Amino acid sequence: MQIILGIIFLIIVVAFLLSKTDIMTPRTKTILFTVVMTIVSAAILYEFMFSKKEQNNRVLINAFKQGKTLQCKEVDVNQSNYLLETGTLSFMAKNTNKEIIGTIYAIEDCILKE
Repeated sequence: MQIILGIIFLIIVVAFLLSKTDIMTPRTKTILFTVVMTIVSAAILYEFMFSKKEQNNRVLINAFKQGKTLQCKEVDVNQSNYLLETGTLSFMAKNTNKEIIGTIYAIEDCILKE
């Protein structure tokens, strides 16, 4: 995200410098302004959506670590039967229950069970 913001900032600076000269026509300035604003808006929207997703993941991880039960694809996931894999943000079945060995649920597929 920082690289994208750096590129956007560079585009804005170049556009500002070019707008002060007669190199760009008013039509080109308008098009460039529209493109820059579209990119900035998309970056802000992306950051908002990513932040919301990360907050939801933190809530689910904290609930799981506190011993609460999550529901992933209609299956109850808890600490007694599943392990949290932080690298992939998924829940993997423990080897203690032969019926669920090998099952993995991504955190995006889970909700906090009330």
